[in-house]
This record gives sequence, structure tokens and C-alpha cells, in this order.
Amino acid sequence: MNLTNKFFDIPEFDFDGEREKFIENLDLLKSMSVQEQTLYKKWQELNKDLYKISQKASRFEPLYNQLWKPTDIQDKKLTISEIENIEPYVELTESASSWTLLRTMISSMEFSSNPGRNIRFYVKDKVSEKYLGVISIASDVTSIKVRDDYIGWTKDNKFVDHKLNNTCIGTSIVPTQPLGYNFLGGKLISALVTSSIIRDKWYENYNDILTGVTTTSLYGVHSQYNGIPHWKTLGESAGKITIKPDDFAYFVWAKWLKENHYDEYKKAQDGTGPKQNTINRIFRHLKIKPKTYEHGFKRGVFFANMYDNGLEYLRSEIDKKDLVMKPKFVNDLDYIMNWWKPKAIRRYTKLFDNKKIKPEALFYGNIVGMSWEETKEKYLGDIGR
Repeated sequence: MNLTNKFFDIPEFDFDGEREKFIENLDLLKSMSVQEQTLYKKWQELNKDLYKISQKASRFEPLYNQLWKPTDIQDKKLTISEIENIEPYVELTESASSWTLLRTMISSMEFSSNPGRNIRFYVKDKVSEKYLGVISIASDVTSIKVRDDYIGWTKDNKFVDHKLNNTCIGTSIVPTQPLGYNFLGGKLISALVTSSIIRDKWYENYNDILTGVTTTSLYGVHSQYNGIPHWKTLGESAGKITIKPDDFAYFVWAKWLKENHYDEYKKAQDGTGPKQNTINRIFRHLKIKPKTYEHGFKRGVFFANMYDNGLEYLRSEIDKKDLVMKPKFVNDLDYIMNWWKPKAIRRYTKLFDNKKIKPEALFYGNIVGMSWEETKEKYLGDIGR
């Protein structure tokens, strides 16, 4: 019902009607698999503000042409030689908007910038100067049980001793395609997250030694991080994160909270994870039990411990001067390339011999202006690729 304030003739807030819309949106998201929900969020990312995206459309084709691709992926001998000659390097981005556009177009997961520390990098090939992937690291998550148990962390270690500043989280670790699927490009980009240029940039920016990196995967412990000597599989997250409503539903209630309970809204916005804090408060006012809308998607949790005694340092048992880096991280890119190239060639050879090559350069620009049903039909099979 469209209520009005008769004195000013201003529509009043339809609490019950908006609550119903909010719950309908949550029910829709809850009905989706993790793959479908991931693609749905990506579709929304590219269609919620068509004006802004259309302003960038002229950059789509040049960007697509800058993705690394073999000259002829069906030419086995030539492709193997190109992998043998590839020279990946990590480059700090000078333009956050250009990096974000590339990340948006090559990743099946929507992008949102974490609060706190953030550094973004390209991964390129020196030979062709084409993009191999993107990396972003940010302030680490304050609490992940399996990681904290592995390190042996206490709250004092993390917050009083500030050792949380000596780890980061890999928020974007994304290969371009067809490198990712056909040549284990995801494993290459994952290993490069631990490279010296990233460690050094963390220290340069924040004056904190980077001793470890956390990351999570969307689809449990079976992911691109498995089998990489730089990463340890720790297990799965609890899978009890509240489903985030679509922006059109969320912003209605965020505005309502701000206008009617400003102190609550400000406290939510000022804390770690402001959107999740705000959602929690909206749920309370709408008398929605958070457990009803926990997505239950358990994420794999992985940790790269770059020092022999890095865990002792994070537990404040030793000083910075006593840290001893593991040889594989000292050897840096040489170790990574000696490990990755033979695996990439074996992967490609197996796919080639079994006629399972996927030559396409996955690029999500086509989703702009596409309906959700068309998007699902075209791209759902590529999620998790």
C-alpha cells in the first residue's frame, strides 16, 4: 500500500511491503547453488549501472586483445615452446580503475574492495607484454578458526601485538583464460602471490614484514591452491556467513537504518565489515533470524607460511631479527618457474591428447545488457573453471 504523509504529501516508508521484498530477494539467493549465485552476482555487477559500464565499453576490445593466448593452441609443438619461453612478472598497478576493469572482465566473482590495506598487481608476460592474471592483497581477516588454530594465535597476538599486520589475505588471485584452464594458470598466479615484489611492497607501504598470506576458495578445499608447495590446505570455513541481499534490497534498508537508528548505523559503518554489520542490524529490526539465511557454502582455507619460524613470530615467541625464510621463497621466481612450467606442459599435453582443450579467452564483457537467463545459459558452465 502506498502510504502518504497528508500534511507534506510525501510517501511514507512502506515497512511491511519493503520487508516482504527484502525476504523475497533473500529467498531467491538462498535457492541458488554456489556456482549460480556467483554468476548471478557477476551479472548484477555488470548490469546494475549500465551507464558507468557503457562509458568503459570502448576499452573492452583493446583489453581483450591484451590477454595472453598461445599463437595456435591446436599446434602442440608451438604451444609447448611458448610455455617454455613465457616469463611472468608481477607489476604494481598505477591505475586502480584499469586494474578493476580487467579484474571484472576475467573473474567469475564480483569485486568489492576490502576496508583497510589494499595493494593491486598485474601479472604479465615479459615476452609478449600480455596479461596473465591479476592479484590483490588486503588486510587479513581477523578470525578464521582453522587458520588461527594452525598458527596458534591468541587475540592478544593479533590485536595487542599487532601480528595480524604481518599477514595479508589474497582477495583476488585470478588467471586469464585460456591460461588458467589449459596451463594451470591459477596455480602460477597463486604461487606468485608469495613473490618478493609483493612481500617488499607490503613492507614499503606499511613497514610490516609479510610473513604469511591467507586466502580462501569458493568451492571448498578442492581448488587451484591444492598441490602448490607454497600453500598449505588448512580445511574449510564454518560456512555460516549470512547471505548478502542484492543492492536494490540492501540500500532501501541501509537508508532506513540510517534515518531511524543513526547511532546503530554509524557503529556498523565504522567497524570491520561495515556491510555485514549493517545487514546484521537490519535483520534484527526485521525480526529475521540470521541462521535462516546462512548460505552454508564452505570455503577452503589456505595459508602460505614463508618462514621456517614464521608461526613462532606470529605468536610473539621470537623477534623479527630471528626470522629465517624458507629456501623456496628465497629462490623466488626461479623456484616458481621450475615448478610450474613442467606441470603446465603436462596439463596441456594431457588435454590436447584427450581432445579437451578449451581455447576460449573467457571475458565477461558480453554480459553487459544480457538478461539473467541468457547469462546463465551461456556462462554457468564456466564458473569455477
